[in-house]
Amino acid sequence: MIAALVITAREAFEASLLIGIILAYLARSNNRRHFRDVWLGVGLALLASFLLAAAIILTMGNMSGRAEELFEGAMMLLAAAVLTYVLLWLRRERGRLRETIQSQVQTALGMGSGRAIVSVAFLAVFREGAEAALYLSAIAAVEPGVRTFAGAGVGLGLALMAGYLVYRGSRFLKLSTFLKLTELVLLLFAAGLVGRATLALQSGGLLPGTISLWDSSGFLPDSSVGGVVLGTLLGYTAIPSLLQAMFYLGYMALVLSLFVDLGGKPRLGMYEEPFTPLGKDYAHPLYRLLRKPWLTILVPSLMGLALIFLLLVAVARVDIGPFNNEDLLRWGPFQSGENENSVFNLVMWIVWLPLLSLVTVLLGRVWCGVLCPLRLATDGARGLAERLRGKGTPTAPYVRLGWLLPTTFILITFFVKLWPVQRVALYGAFLFLAILGVAVLVGLAFRRGTWCRYICPVGGWLARITRLSPLGLRPNLSVCATCQDKPCLRGTAYAGRCPAYLNPSRLESNRYCTKCWNCVVNCPPEKASLRLGWRFPGTELLRPYAPDLWESLYVASLMGMYMAVGHRSLGLAQLPFPLLFFGLIAGATAVFLALCLVVTPIAGLSFFRSVATIGYIFLPLEFSAAILAFGDDALEFFNIVTPAAALLLAVGFVWSVVLAVSILRNQARTASRALLASVPVGATLLLVLFLWLSWYASGTVVDLT
Repeated sequence: MIAALVITAREAFEASLLIGIILAYLARSNNRRHFRDVWLGVGLALLASFLLAAAIILTMGNMSGRAEELFEGAMMLLAAAVLTYVLLWLRRERGRLRETIQSQVQTALGMGSGRAIVSVAFLAVFREGAEAALYLSAIAAVEPGVRTFAGAGVGLGLALMAGYLVYRGSRFLKLSTFLKLTELVLLLFAAGLVGRATLALQSGGLLPGTISLWDSSGFLPDSSVGGVVLGTLLGYTAIPSLLQAMFYLGYMALVLSLFVDLGGKPRLGMYEEPFTPLGKDYAHPLYRLLRKPWLTILVPSLMGLALIFLLLVAVARVDIGPFNNEDLLRWGPFQSGENENSVFNLVMWIVWLPLLSLVTVLLGRVWCGVLCPLRLATDGARGLAERLRGKGTPTAPYVRLGWLLPTTFILITFFVKLWPVQRVALYGAFLFLAILGVAVLVGLAFRRGTWCRYICPVGGWLARITRLSPLGLRPNLSVCATCQDKPCLRGTAYAGRCPAYLNPSRLESNRYCTKCWNCVVNCPPEKASLRLGWRFPGTELLRPYAPDLWESLYVASLMGMYMAVGHRSLGLAQLPFPLLFFGLIAGATAVFLALCLVVTPIAGLSFFRSVATIGYIFLPLEFSAAILAFGDDALEFFNIVTPAAALLLAVGFVWSVVLAVSILRNQARTASRALLASVPVGATLLLVLFLWLSWYASGTVVDLT
C-alpha cells in the first residue's frame, strides 16, 4: 500500500505540475479558450492509463504457474527500467522542464488547432499515467490488489492536495524537498522490483537457481503486515536467493554511479583522484616508523629466516605438529583435502597464499616492499655482480613489454596444478627454491628492480589487484614542484632510489609501487610531500588511468585459467589437464577479443583502445575467482567455501558493475553509445557470474505461486 501511495502521489503530482505549466502559459498568452482542450486531453489520458492498467492486470490474472512467474518477472523488470529512465531523465532535465513544455505549447498554438493542445496535454499526463499503471501492476503482483488500489487512491488525493498548495504558493510544501524524498523512495522501490523480478525469473526457470542467504520467515514472514510493506516498498523476501541480493546491490551501484555523474559533479576517475593523506607531516607515528632505514631490511630478513626454516622442514621431512581443522585450530593431525601433513603446507597454502591476496587488495604491495625475502636475495645478487663486473645491464626492451609477467604467472600455476606441489611439501619446497634461484640469476644479470617489476610471478599478480586497493602513496604536487634536488628520485645516503625506477614526485598509480618506502625516507621532513592516504577503492580504474594493453588482456586470459583451476564440473574434469588449462585460457581470451570487436563500433573506440580498457571491468570479478581457485585449501580447511564464495562473487560482481559504468562513460564518445555498449559488456559479466555461481552457489528457488 505504501509503495502504491508514494508512486501514485509522485506521478500524479508531476502530471499536475505539467498541466499547471501549460495552463499558466495559456493564461499569460491570452489563450484561455484552450483550457477546455487541456482538460479534454487530461481526461483522455486518464482513461487510457486506466485501460492500460486493467489490460496488464487482466493478463496477469489469466496466467498461472511458470508462465505467470515469467510474466510477472518481465513486468517488474520493465517497470524498474522505465522508472530508472524517468528518474535519470528528470535529474538531468529538471531545470529545463518548464522551457520544454512551454515550447511544446507554443508550437501547438502556432498550428492553430485545438487538437494540438489536446495532444500536448494528453501526452504530458499519459506518460505519467502509463508509468503509474506499469508500476502499480508490478506492485499488484506482490500484494493484494485491494491494498494497491487503496494506496493509489490515497496517493492521488495527496497529490491533488500538494498540487493545490503549490498553486496557492504555500510555504508548507517545498517542491524540491518533496521531489528529492520521493526520488529516494522510488529508487529503493526500483531496486526492490529488480530483486523480486530476479526471484520470479529464477522460480520460472529463466535464471539459474542459487543458494538462499537466510530464512527470516520465523519472525517476519512475507505474508505479515511488515513483510508485505517491506516487500512492496523495498523488495523484501523472507528467503532471498543469492542472485536476488547480487542484482539488488548491482542495480543500486549502477544507478548511484549514474546519479553522481548526472548530479553536476565530476565523474570519478575523470580528474585527479580523490585522495585523503594520512597525517599533516612526518611527525605522525606511522611515518616515523616507515622512515627507519632498517625497516625494509630487518623485516624481510626475518621473513627469510622463516622461509629457510619452512624449506628445511619440507626437505628434511621434519615432523612438526601435527595440526587440526576441527573445532579450534590446535595441535593434531593436519588435514586439508589430500595435502600432506606438514607445517610447510599449512603455512604456505592455508595461511600465506590467500592472506597475501587479501592484504594486497586492502593495503597495496606491502608484501613486495616490506616483507618479501626474495627482494633481499635479488638485491644481494645485484650488489655482488656490481662489485665484480661494475654497473648492471639495463633491463632488455623485450622484458619491459609486459608479456613476461603473465607468462611466468601462468606457467607457475600450470606446474603447481599439474603436479602435487600443494599436496607434497617436498615438491612445494623445490618450487620455492627454483623461484629463488631464478630471482638470484636475474639479480646477477640485470639492474636492480628487474625481478620485482617485470618477472616475479607473485608480483605480476599483485601489481593488478593493488589497483583496487583503497590505500595509496601519492606526492603533494605543489611541494614537489618547488623541490630542486629531487632526493626521492636520485636517492640519498639513507636509502637508494626507487627500485622500480618510478618518479615518486609524479606517482599516480599503485601498479608498480612496491611500498618499499625509499621515497618517504629520502623526502626531507620539512617537505613531507610523499604520504600515504585513502581513496575510493579502485579509483585509478574508473577512467582507467594509464591503461595497459597487456595487463587488460591479462585479466581476460587469467579468467580462463581460474576456470580451469577452480571449476567444479565433472565434464571438464574428464579432459586432460594441459588441454583444459590452455584451452580455457585461449577460449577466455577469444571471448574477450570478440567482446572488444563488438564494443569498438558501438562505443566509437579503436580496437586497440577497447582491448586496453574493457578488460579492467572484469578485474574485481577475476579477483574473486582467483581467491576461490587458489584459496580452496584454506576455504576447505576452515569449512567456509560456500559463504566465502557467496561474499566474494557478490562483491566482485557489484564492483565490476561500478567499473563498467565508469569506464564505458569515460571511454565512449557519447552517453548513448556508452549505454548501448553496456549491453554486450553486461551480458558477458552475467555469463561469467552464472558460471561461477553454478559451481559454488547453485541451489533451488522455491516456486512462489
